Amino acid sequence: MTHRHLHFDFETRSVLDLREVGLHNYARHPSTEPWCAAYAVDDSPVEIWSGLPHGLPEQIRSCLANGAIFVAHNAPFELEIWNEIMAPRAGWPRLDPSQVVCTMAAAYAMGLPGALEDAAMAMGLDVQKDMEGRALILRMARPRSLRPDGSPVWWDDPDRVARGQAYCKQDVVVERELHKRLMPLGERERRIWFMDYQINQRGMLLDVESARASIAFVEAAKEECNARLAKLTDNAAQSVNALVPLKEWLTAIDPAQDWTSLAKEQVTDLLELDALAPLAREALLIRQEASKASTAKLGPMLSIVGADGRMRNTAQYHGAATGRWAGRKIQPQNFPRDSHKERDAETILRWIREGNAAGIDLVFGPPLSQISRCLKAFIRAPEGKLLNVGDFASIEGRGTAWVSGEEWKLAAFRAADAGTGPGIYELSYARSFNAPVESVKNPSVERQIGKVQELALGYQGGVGAFRRMGATYGVKVVERKGLLRLAKGQFELTEVEAGDIKDRWRAAHPMTVAAWGQLNTAALSAVQAPGKIYTACQGRVKFRVAGSFLWCLLPSGRALCYAYPKLMPGRFGGAMLTYMAVPSADDRKLGRVIDDPHNSRNWARLSTYGGSLMENVVQAICRDILADKMLRFTEAGWKIVLHVHDEIANEEDGDRTAEMNEIMRAPVSWAPGFPIYAECHAMRRYGK
Repeated sequence: MTHRHLHFDFETRSVLDLREVGLHNYARHPSTEPWCAAYAVDDSPVEIWSGLPHGLPEQIRSCLANGAIFVAHNAPFELEIWNEIMAPRAGWPRLDPSQVVCTMAAAYAMGLPGALEDAAMAMGLDVQKDMEGRALILRMARPRSLRPDGSPVWWDDPDRVARGQAYCKQDVVVERELHKRLMPLGERERRIWFMDYQINQRGMLLDVESARASIAFVEAAKEECNARLAKLTDNAAQSVNALVPLKEWLTAIDPAQDWTSLAKEQVTDLLELDALAPLAREALLIRQEASKASTAKLGPMLSIVGADGRMRNTAQYHGAATGRWAGRKIQPQNFPRDSHKERDAETILRWIREGNAAGIDLVFGPPLSQISRCLKAFIRAPEGKLLNVGDFASIEGRGTAWVSGEEWKLAAFRAADAGTGPGIYELSYARSFNAPVESVKNPSVERQIGKVQELALGYQGGVGAFRRMGATYGVKVVERKGLLRLAKGQFELTEVEAGDIKDRWRAAHPMTVAAWGQLNTAALSAVQAPGKIYTACQGRVKFRVAGSFLWCLLPSGRALCYAYPKLMPGRFGGAMLTYMAVPSADDRKLGRVIDDPHNSRNWARLSTYGGSLMENVVQAICRDILADKMLRFTEAGWKIVLHVHDEIANEEDGDRTAEMNEIMRAPVSWAPGFPIYAECHAMRRYGK
């Protein structure tokens, strides 16, 4: 008899903290071992394997040999423990990743939470995870104490072991029921999941020497900042993190300002005030320099790096509801945008290793800021190889124009790619203001406004979106009256001027504006008439309610999932689409969370609208284009080591950027007419 599914869950223990060192290092440490596992074949009772020295149960061996599908929640963990501990130490046959199904991946693909307990709750399962047993399991994962020789003493008294095994069995019960309710990944997504596993296993090479030197450098620089602040404040504030005394000192020397918060955004705003007292400005600059959050990535880099110098498991498949990958550990997706070019990064890192802070400060500026701008450069190619990095150009702007059918803009992208037309930022400003495009220079105030327009307004954003994007790209919206002007290196607009720019952009993009409404109408109609298909955007997007979910079919054939959709009164009249999802910090900040009795920290009802649906659709399409290219590289034998939303980095023997350009710029069959363009470069260190 051939069994269909083997449900499985390890419980492990180690002197290492998995969250700190990462899965690769955890599974290779001699103290790490599984102390039990629970398993069930199809719907049979859940069994317990009691850990070493017990061998592999014959039922499991037979199942896998006969082609059973191995099912686990967060399956890469089980794969790593099985193949890196049980196979070499106990002689278990290696587990083939292609034989594995991950219920966490399937949950993410349906827009559900990733944690087993949260996914079970979101799906309304009758069985739930044993949360009381969780604290016990976490305790048993670490030693009770260490003997004088350093060997661990485990929590292995019979009562705790029995309680822990019951917890492990319940996890398998919940995972099995969740697996029955989840939509399985399609064949293409299975290939993408397997590719993602391979990329995470491969990892990326870290410049360990420079990272270690930088941590020591950062600590010394922060001590210097503290010393400067203490001297400036006459010891009133002896640390940049001593917020209460620092606020008191600032209030005393500049009582006209609001010192309620010294968070990053508030410090930036305060530094732009012309009336700020000189001593207060100096103190804020010291705090700003010492508080570079991105330098905090250096510690995690060294924590997760393996013995071979590579960092692994930094990308989570389908970590965002649109299908995009999410960052883990070092979060490559949010490295600073203003990275140094490779030549400058090489110099800065060499001077860091040499301890030449004065040289960095003299040539490049405040040292901590320069380390932050070099974070990408800590990722490097091995000796004799190069990183071949390809970056899609304006991929979301192209996606918005393609979905909407904004033909003039698609033609403009093609002309710009061919070198026969202006850049899209110049053209965007020119069309909005009826100005000759040749009058919009690069750089110029006008081009920068065009850039912020393109990045902020395509998803029905208003003045608030313009303000948020402008803060990133040097266009500040202010409340006081005035004309467009250059102020402290930023372009300054009033609320009225920003609103006028928004209106002009919308007038120049009639098809995009119409598409927002089409998407909203199609989604609302689908919820009102379950089972019926409604289309939008020239038939490229389709909505249908099936079961408890609103499905949005994309041109690639993949579908986005909106759980438990419900229509509610809109804030501005009419119906508003709401659904359950994992709320982000932005969702909470922007007031998208709607009161619902089922809301929790990791699961809440959110509101949406046409522009937000457009954002979901476009980002999902761009993700599918990225995934298609990644599959093509993988199947052709290229070695992907890193990828973000619009970028792929391959580790190759030499400069293969001509081939890479050809692959990345090639059209995709399911998106005819989408103007894909990429620029590829070879480099020793990751960066610009």
